[in-house]
Amino acid sequence: MINNEKELLENVKHQHHISKEVTDTLIELDQLPSTGTQVFLNDLIVTLYKRVMDGSDDVVVEVFGDKVMTSVEFTKWVEDNFTEYSTKLFKDSI
Repeated sequence: MINNEKELLENVKHQHHISKEVTDTLIELDQLPSTGTQVFLNDLIVTLYKRVMDGSDDVVVEVFGDKVMTSVEFTKWVEDNFTEYSTKLFKDSI
């Protein structure tokens, strides 16, 4: 269970295995109307994307069958699971 923003951030920044709970929380954040929440969410998904792009820390994502995620798969996941606003913000940031 994700208890707070700090715990979510630590998971995104440092965990090798990203659980379904973490990805579900990111998707839930996308539904909140707060601009501050949207900025925080974008920071999280961009951070995770950069870890995937770097390739030095094979990030395994549970919702992808516990396999190492590629940047193409990650971008597709964002497009499929986030609002148009969040997807655009993400793509503009990378």
